[in-house]
Amino acid sequence: MCILAYKTVTGDAPSYLMNMIVSALTSAYRMRSNMINSLDVPRTLNQTGDLAFNVAAPRFWNTFNQDLLNAKTLYNFKTRLRDYPIPKI
Repeated sequence: MCILAYKTVTGDAPSYLMNMIVSALTSAYRMRSNMINSLDVPRTLNQTGDLAFNVAAPRFWNTFNQDLLNAKTLYNFKTRLRDYPIPKI
């Protein structure tokens, strides 16, 4: 899921996945958190909705540190992701 989120952010994913993810930079509110490379997490009504790609991918993405998010290539992202503990969400 993390690699799909990276590909979605960089524009390498299929268009149907890219349409599911909204960058926080395009959000209606201007906040300090929008200045970093974060994604907008949509609200859900139940726990089943939390498992959908358009909810789970931004949650994972927003937990990563800037060093991981600023990887220039997919290879660098995978290498840095290996050393990063995956959070339980």
